[in-house]
Amino acid sequence: MAVIQRTLADNIFDAIESNGDTPEEAVLRAFRKPTGDLDVLQCACLLAAGRPPARAAVERTLRRLEPTASEASLGARADAVVDRLSDPDILLTAGELVGVLLAASGVERVFGYAGTSELPLCDAIEEIPGITLTNGRGDKESAFMAAGASLIRPNTGAAILHGARGLTNAAGALADARRNEVGTVFIVGLASTGSSQFLPPHNEPDLLETLGAFARWNWEAPAVPIDAGERVTAAATLAGKLREAIATAARKPWGPVLFGIPQDVSEARWVPLSVLDEATPQVDDGLELDAGVMGILRASRRPVILIDDYALRSEGIRTALDRFSRLLGAAVVQLRYRRGLMLFERLQFGEVEHFAGWLNQYSSAHRAMLDECDLFITVEDRNIYQRVVGNLPTCRKIAITTDTAKVLKNEYLSDDDLMVEGDPTAVLTAFADALDTRGGTDVPLPWSLAELRTQSTIGPEQATRNVQEARHRIVRAISDLLGSWSRPVMVDDSSMFGGLVCEHYDELPGGLRVFGGHGGFVGAGLGYAVGLALGEPSAQVLCILGDQAFTNSYQALVAAVDERADFVILVCNNGESVSLKKQAVASYGDIPRRYLDNAPQFRYSEVAGALGVHTERVAVSVGEQLDVVDEAVAELTAALRRASAVRGPALVELVLPADPSAWRGIWVVHGFEQQAPVSVG
Repeated sequence: MAVIQRTLADNIFDAIESNGDTPEEAVLRAFRKPTGDLDVLQCACLLAAGRPPARAAVERTLRRLEPTASEASLGARADAVVDRLSDPDILLTAGELVGVLLAASGVERVFGYAGTSELPLCDAIEEIPGITLTNGRGDKESAFMAAGASLIRPNTGAAILHGARGLTNAAGALADARRNEVGTVFIVGLASTGSSQFLPPHNEPDLLETLGAFARWNWEAPAVPIDAGERVTAAATLAGKLREAIATAARKPWGPVLFGIPQDVSEARWVPLSVLDEATPQVDDGLELDAGVMGILRASRRPVILIDDYALRSEGIRTALDRFSRLLGAAVVQLRYRRGLMLFERLQFGEVEHFAGWLNQYSSAHRAMLDECDLFITVEDRNIYQRVVGNLPTCRKIAITTDTAKVLKNEYLSDDDLMVEGDPTAVLTAFADALDTRGGTDVPLPWSLAELRTQSTIGPEQATRNVQEARHRIVRAISDLLGSWSRPVMVDDSSMFGGLVCEHYDELPGGLRVFGGHGGFVGAGLGYAVGLALGEPSAQVLCILGDQAFTNSYQALVAAVDERADFVILVCNNGESVSLKKQAVASYGDIPRRYLDNAPQFRYSEVAGALGVHTERVAVSVGEQLDVVDEAVAELTAALRRASAVRGPALVELVLPADPSAWRGIWVVHGFEQQAPVSVG
């Protein structure tokens, strides 16, 4: 049951007493204001999930007030009460309708940065039980925060964005949420229909249609019809389109949706309560398997499964993948990103018995495995193309995905290969059920799992022992913090530092959720983390930022301080854009590039401290003697622990050297389409 209905049950139905009235009168009285007027918004909250839940809630209350009544009598009387509360002559504003349907769908927090067009929307949401309105202190920030709140559970957060200046400001956040496949609804407050024809500043031509290219779905409400009959039809369409928007955001592949509503449409009281008297559409997760797939699976003798990190957001995927790979006798590897944003959630050893680590084309053992493979299975491929992954085997392939277009763009499937569309957990479970004809007997791997694991992390460059050890110990300090939490989540927006952590992923604790930035928007991480900390208060959030990411996003700290969002920020300050300088030297020569340096007067700890954030600053001299490093890492460990104990946001600035030797082995400057991998092992 949605939060909104739980709140109603707790605050309304459980408190109803007859006081001499009939049970029906007692229920109806609870939906009136002290003035005697009907509380329209409260009625809408009851009806928002459709008639069956509303009828059941009323019937339970009638039963409590009249225990001896027959089932048939209670049912008929409950229907009569719901009919009274859903009278078509009782009208809502469209803004109230938006807020009620968001709350009924499970949205718990709405982030907004209101302009004139959004005032009626924000006013309505403030009055709805079970949903919290938060000032995101910016449209871009509100969009990122809504997406962050929805990283684990789609539609936990939503955003209200201003039409012209807001959605254009948040366009990067919209595109980033789409690339990261975050299911959330962006309500866009548009100029009144009477003034929208007067383009800037009141509107932009084809605003939603244009920026809808970055969304999964978009729709813009038209003007309110003058004719009474047409208004009823238009109101039903409005409610239906908003339900469709919410359902689309929650359907895999998840993604943001845009729902545009003009100011005069949202503030007018013209929507009959009766439009809520219908069930919320359910997401169809039906699955149909091609009959030929099972024959291919059973015939394979040396199968390999390659997963992209998107798969790990599917509930139950680890159990399903473990069972399927053991029954099939398949090695399991995961795609690794070695440039750009590099830190994403990865399987851990012990979760899937046949997991061999990152797929590593720099390893001769891994390339031999691919050469010998007779069936190659990809799971939730988004970026499995040559530049990232290297050459794939020429054998038969099966792609399991929720988005066929994103697989087809990578051009590794031939006409003889198969595509299976559906939730990966459901698909792998169905495959395993069909394979399990021998009582769960495991099929042994045809390769040495120990050798594959040993060679899964070797890269084309090797740092010195002291550098490797220093970086390893820094990750152990981070792991110490994460391991002390009951529900750890890490949000990464740090490029090189994320790559450093990625090198030592095995140090990180089990059960950790990791969300990186597939959209590559430098500055997305802080807004995501604030939204996640507010939307999932039972989670403990660590946000890892690069110095440029903090520079581009510190505005989100204002909202974090306002809301006392509990999370820890770790900013890696290495003085410059180390990744781009490395790429520039490799591609265009070693010349001075001052434009890649950090702003010398922008001090991260001081900026955060000025907002009231608890801050600490620790320097670790990567590459120095290990006793010096150990002393600094101990200080880092203690600083992170102190930050974790703070109520509200806390920031630790980690100062690392810019010297390329400290970062050797992180960020591969050439993709696999440019250079053949070097044999290792």
